[in-house]
Amino acid sequence: MLREIIWRELLDHLQSLRFVLTLLLVIVLMLTGSVLYIHDYRQQVSDYRENVSETLQLLENKAKRGLHGVVSGNTLMIYRAPSPLGFIAEGHEKDLPNAFAVDAFDLIGPQTILRRNYTLQRFDALDWVFTVGVILSFAAFAMTYDSISGEAETGTLRLCLSNSIPRATLLFGKYIGTIVSLAIPLIIGICMNVLIMSLFGVLPFEPTYWLQIGGVALFSVLYISVFATLGLFISCLTRTSSVSLVLLLLVWVCFVVFIPRTGGLLASRLVELPDEKTIARQANDATHEILNRYGRDRFSTHWSTGEPLTRAAKIGDAKQVIYNGYRNQQLHQVKLAQNISRISPTAIYQIGCEALVGTGIKHYERFFKKAIEYRRSLLQFTYEEYPFNPNIFLEDAERQQLRETQISLDKIPKFDDTPSDFSTAFTEAGLNILLLFLFNMVFCMGAFLAFMRYDV
Repeated sequence: MLREIIWRELLDHLQSLRFVLTLLLVIVLMLTGSVLYIHDYRQQVSDYRENVSETLQLLENKAKRGLHGVVSGNTLMIYRAPSPLGFIAEGHEKDLPNAFAVDAFDLIGPQTILRRNYTLQRFDALDWVFTVGVILSFAAFAMTYDSISGEAETGTLRLCLSNSIPRATLLFGKYIGTIVSLAIPLIIGICMNVLIMSLFGVLPFEPTYWLQIGGVALFSVLYISVFATLGLFISCLTRTSSVSLVLLLLVWVCFVVFIPRTGGLLASRLVELPDEKTIARQANDATHEILNRYGRDRFSTHWSTGEPLTRAAKIGDAKQVIYNGYRNQQLHQVKLAQNISRISPTAIYQIGCEALVGTGIKHYERFFKKAIEYRRSLLQFTYEEYPFNPNIFLEDAERQQLRETQISLDKIPKFDDTPSDFSTAFTEAGLNILLLFLFNMVFCMGAFLAFMRYDV
């Protein structure tokens, strides 16, 4: 009985114009997005490799000038690596900072060093998140708005229930038929997109990436299921398909358009950030406090060869506590905006996909934490290579000896922006997966209870 219901529902969808239009639109968007991303990603990789090469060349030149030249003076630039999975969830990565200037005592930035047109920031990327989040969510409503109310209007529902078909079986069959119908364009679009990325060498053949792609595909089905169950729920609450369609359109606009765009506005009102001048003044006050504690003799704004290493390190640490606190406040504001917008399944889906593939704000946060760790590693390296007592001023002969101390390039810590593994990505996306599952359960129970009481 259930098999016949699923098969009938599936055939009805596959033979409908709305399915054909959904399939064509998904294919076109997936193909267009992949073609555009290939060129953009290659440009990002080229720029990243060029920037990293310049940094390594600078580090090699600094190594020739001794320990002081390596860890102080002209700061090194470290860069956030482009993600090969950006075609799944781009996460506005081109709008996020991608560089820090760093030495053993300072972490300056973040900075944005990209070839881009700032006036194009308002346009979204044609990634999987857009295609699934907008197109397939609308298609789910288009396929379910008349599932119950439409059949009640035509009398088909009364005929089906007169054959002693359990209502739960009928509702479940409609749900499975709809999910299978929506999964067909999703799977075809994903396969075509991944095939193109693989053929053009954008997607490396690494198990982690394929696990992430599989995780996003399953997460996408879970997201589509939310709108399918919601469509069935609304259809069970109305007597006519026209009323059901209007209600679902209003819900779609709220979930897909309105709520995801208001989270940031609300977060900026709820959590206000201090201006940069205030932060700079606090860092300056922290510097003077350290100077008053350790003495101001022969002090310069950067670590000089005669200055005690310990004092310079404490000044750097005190300043970084202020600046890192401000950067963490910025991240907290973004996370608050995400939490507010999580009342929308579309926002949950976008945040979850970015977590699964390691792009967007998750990528920037990981890059920021690694930048902090890299500064600490440079400071630790400085202490290990420093040949004198780090708590005293150096005389002229000792300062000259410090300048002439040769440092091997291989011993100097190097920065590497490696992606997170699948287990970490899955853990970060866990909350979003759970929320979509709960949305499914709530709408499914609502549809079931409403259909049990539906008068035919």
